[in-house]
Amino acid sequence: MPVQKMDVFDVIVSGAGPAGATTALFLARAGKKVLLLDKEKFPRDKICADNKTWKCLDIVKELGLWKQFQKLPKAEIYGVLVASPNGSEMYTPLHEKDIAERGHWYNVKRIHFDNLLAQAAKKEKNITFKEKCAVVKPIYAVHSKTHISGVTYHDAKGKTHDAWARVVVGADGSQSPIAKAVGHSPVVKGRYATNTRAYFENVKGPMDRCELYYLKGICPGYFWIFPVDKKTCNVGIGMRPEDFERQKKSLEQILRETIALPQFKGRFKKAKQVTAFKEWGLSVLGKRRPCAGNGWVLVGDAGTFAMTFSGEGVGPSMRTGKIAAQGIVRALNENDVSARNLKKHYEDALWKILNPEVKGFRWLEFLLLNERLFDFVIAKSAKNKELIEISSRMQHDYTLSKKLVHPKTALKMLLS
Repeated sequence: MPVQKMDVFDVIVSGAGPAGATTALFLARAGKKVLLLDKEKFPRDKICADNKTWKCLDIVKELGLWKQFQKLPKAEIYGVLVASPNGSEMYTPLHEKDIAERGHWYNVKRIHFDNLLAQAAKKEKNITFKEKCAVVKPIYAVHSKTHISGVTYHDAKGKTHDAWARVVVGADGSQSPIAKAVGHSPVVKGRYATNTRAYFENVKGPMDRCELYYLKGICPGYFWIFPVDKKTCNVGIGMRPEDFERQKKSLEQILRETIALPQFKGRFKKAKQVTAFKEWGLSVLGKRRPCAGNGWVLVGDAGTFAMTFSGEGVGPSMRTGKIAAQGIVRALNENDVSARNLKKHYEDALWKILNPEVKGFRWLEFLLLNERLFDFVIAKSAKNKELIEISSRMQHDYTLSKKLVHPKTALKMLLS
């Protein structure tokens, strides 16, 4: 009886979105043999707010994809408008120094951006890219209940396959079967948001900024308007489940009622909805959770790395992918893919960067959970050049957020 040929790789990456594709590309360029699996065929739509900040754009440049990125339909973003529950507004431009050094931000539909990364992965000789192949479960090493050494997946025809690797990367979103297998719940209590969005054409207003409205009954969630090209905006809303359930309405109904509010009604008078509303849930970054173990790592939404204040996911996902690839390469070169070694080279390295940001976000959360203070800070900040400067620099360094609620800063605002 003939022996079945085994598919053996250095690394298997489950999920070819920004986190997975970035991981695979960096691994392949370091000479590692990668199997990249995704349940969809590209190009495919992905529900998201579509914002691309420097976290994302710097890695696009590092991967040598900047020229291709520039050809995508997109909106150039030069600042962020934040509105508090009482209607106070503060516009924060991206800092001139940051723009000079790194350029401005962009909003790009995920169908275009993710396809850019997927096509780059297809061209890499060290990547075997299989689309319409859904990972079902991890395969554990013989005589081990914790060491992952491969995956079982279904192809487009429903056939079941097994593949093996030294390391398996869960990059397949908040419902990742790899994450679930290692004990990660997709819903993190107190860190979960439910969201919906649709695309609208001809929304009246500026097309060079991201707009975040923290409205009464929705805050600390928010309503957003993000332009994605010259005539189209991504319009959506994100809320905590408890706030959403309290209203006893569908999320789509809440969003439609928000658009119909007096402050927005005029902007949508001639607007045309061009896609259906689509909903998704997402847990955001909070306390540190294990993202590396025996033969496995988690990146992107599979590891709950979306930013707390803004919900930004693409940039943080790509950053985790890059750092994971670097850590995996070191572990493979040392011939040690144990939990201890992957934790040292990936998880510890990642959290060395994340810890200061998480501390900064805690200050912002404190503001959002105290509406009167939030109203006060936004109203005062909008008229204070020093605070606008802090807020502008905060787009690059979230650790500066604590200055906004520091007692000395608060006293300055009271006296201004």
